[in-house]
Amino acid sequence: MVLFITLGLGKLLENVAMTDKRNRETELLYTGNLYREAIRQYSQSTPVGAKPYPEKLNDLLRDPRYPVIRRYLRRLYPDPITGEAFIPIPAPDGGVMGVHSVSLRKPVRVAGFRTDQTSFAAVKSYQQWEFSYAP
Repeated sequence: MVLFITLGLGKLLENVAMTDKRNRETELLYTGNLYREAIRQYSQSTPVGAKPYPEKLNDLLRDPRYPVIRRYLRRLYPDPITGEAFIPIPAPDGGVMGVHSVSLRKPVRVAGFRTDQTSFAAVKSYQQWEFSYAP
């Protein structure tokens, strides 16, 4: 009887861990898309002659190109998988064009991505889930 209870608890803990991992993946997709959308808005509101990408992620909190406060993010959100800051993806002409995770763990989700994220299905780690904007 104790063996069956132990096996049942082991399976329950495994299911809870998998559910937690899937929830963190969903949060990663949501947060990464927030960054992508913020960089898109920053780029589209670029004055003539200015660089289309923020110099650093903090520029998304308060756009230094305008005298009035313009915010594209409320705060810099951490990576839900690791709890650490996202790694910026450098733009070819300078600045930040996106972010990606620090985690080298293998994703659980392998299908059901948005059309602009179909490449996420074939990656080996969360670090390869890149949330970037290119005009």
